Amino acid sequence: MKKSLLFFLLFSAVFVYGQQYAQITEREGKKCYVHTVADGNNLYGLQQMYACPAEDILNMNPGIERGFTTGEVVFIPIQRRTVKHTVVEKETLYAVSKMYDVSMDSIVKYNPTAKNGLKLDQRLTIPNAVAQIQTDRMVTLPDVRQQEIPKPSAAAQAKFKISFSDAIVSHVVLPQESLYTLSKRFMVPVPELQALNNLKSSRVNPGQTVKIPIKKEKVELVQIRPVPPKKEAEVKDELQFQARKSFEIALFLPLNLDSTATFNRFVSNAALEYYMGAKLAMDSLDHLGLNATFHVYDYESANENLSAILAKPELLNMDVIFSPLQQREAELASAFARKNELTIAFPVAMKDSALIGNPNAICLSPSSTNLMEQLALSVHHHYVDQTVVLIKGESEGDMKMDQLFLTAFRNVPSSVSKAKIIEATWKTFKQYEYMNDDIIYVVLSSDKAKVLTLLEKYKSNQHVHIYGLKEWLEWKEVSGTLENTYAFTYASPSYFSYHAPPVMTFHKKYRRTYSSDVTRMSCLGYDATLMVCRQLISQTNKQTGIISNYQLTQQGIGNGFQNTAGFILDFKGFESKPE
Repeated sequence: MKKSLLFFLLFSAVFVYGQQYAQITEREGKKCYVHTVADGNNLYGLQQMYACPAEDILNMNPGIERGFTTGEVVFIPIQRRTVKHTVVEKETLYAVSKMYDVSMDSIVKYNPTAKNGLKLDQRLTIPNAVAQIQTDRMVTLPDVRQQEIPKPSAAAQAKFKISFSDAIVSHVVLPQESLYTLSKRFMVPVPELQALNNLKSSRVNPGQTVKIPIKKEKVELVQIRPVPPKKEAEVKDELQFQARKSFEIALFLPLNLDSTATFNRFVSNAALEYYMGAKLAMDSLDHLGLNATFHVYDYESANENLSAILAKPELLNMDVIFSPLQQREAELASAFARKNELTIAFPVAMKDSALIGNPNAICLSPSSTNLMEQLALSVHHHYVDQTVVLIKGESEGDMKMDQLFLTAFRNVPSSVSKAKIIEATWKTFKQYEYMNDDIIYVVLSSDKAKVLTLLEKYKSNQHVHIYGLKEWLEWKEVSGTLENTYAFTYASPSYFSYHAPPVMTFHKKYRRTYSSDVTRMSCLGYDATLMVCRQLISQTNKQTGIISNYQLTQQGIGNGFQNTAGFILDFKGFESKPE
């Protein structure tokens, strides 16, 4: 039985303006499209669709030269190239840069007018871009399709024993079939089918004969059969674990017990606090009837680094792995778990790429997207008929958060709230401060000087409400300066307060056990361990922890589980409380 730390979000497979594009992940140090094989898929079709040489596909996916199995995942190495992009309504320079995985500076360099903002239907030239593969139509962008794809070298053809000569098959259209379904089945773009069959539209009728170009090496494997009624793919509601009498669980922590040269006492202390909380969770699980052996690995040890630990044969028998608490190490453990189909849980935020194509991954911290969705809902809930002002940031990170919030805000239906939003800048926002009796500013910026000026300006104005970021609490001017009685609302993956009833109860137990005060890390260790391990004895995707809420949701078919529950907190009087 098998399943999958840290902050940040990687947009790799999203719906952009109503269109679904191929997921993107990283494999063996290379960015790849993630393709799930459908009936009729062949190597030539994938080469054409993704504009990637078949030789590169074969080298990335050993064994596929023997044929595809429906449902298996194939990784397609990304070939960066120059594309043309037409700007759509409300599209921003930041959104375009993320869509094609290039910097905004690069876009402006080749499109100087973009510096002043994008205009509807503006054509942009984007070099070194990651082309978008539109999976809801199973076609590539026209600019990509027109580029010549080199055939495999003689060495590759000899190695893989493949043939690349063209063939045409005749197919009689069956009931419920369309040109779109034929395009998906045979991996041939709809325009190509239209051109070959002199079709002026995409309409075909039952009994009509359609010519389909296909490659000889897969012709005999294509099954022509009636198309059953469309069924919606189901996303699992619960994590699934096989019933066992006992379980093996691995816990990776940077304890640094033998003090290596790179010793960081703050990291080591945090890891120890996490373990102390996890140990109390283990005791609770024992009382719940879980028969499990916990293996704790110190990957900052002088004797064994993480790579050496992962090479141990015993790791292959783990039912659950709790990943390391740092980004680089977590990614190594994630790759190990993916390769060996092991369940891996990330106690803190992790990149989306850890969940894509890995149904055995569990991220226990809400992503930035989830937090912005909850913040947007909070704004709508409190200001259903008012106008909100978003003060847009100037850095790339600020622009990313602004875009996440805008998307979430606009996705709330008018039946829930009729609140509107105005996009302003740091130079123009003041013109809206007398627009209504109550002014609502959303500021998702990490520009310390500007944010502190804003908080100072309105700290005594009861009619101004500011929505911001949890990161502001890390500034001593906000949390440690008595004269700065700032107030704002923010979204957080957890809520830790010594005055919160769950923390007070746990604090008593923690103090009795360790003669020490409870910390945020110890609460996190307890919550994460208890949450995941309870799944081994019962399916309970929704739980309330000491400082965390959990609502695990699978991120699409074949992907991992993401916790989508967080907290909306009001910071006032130097203390955060649930709104």
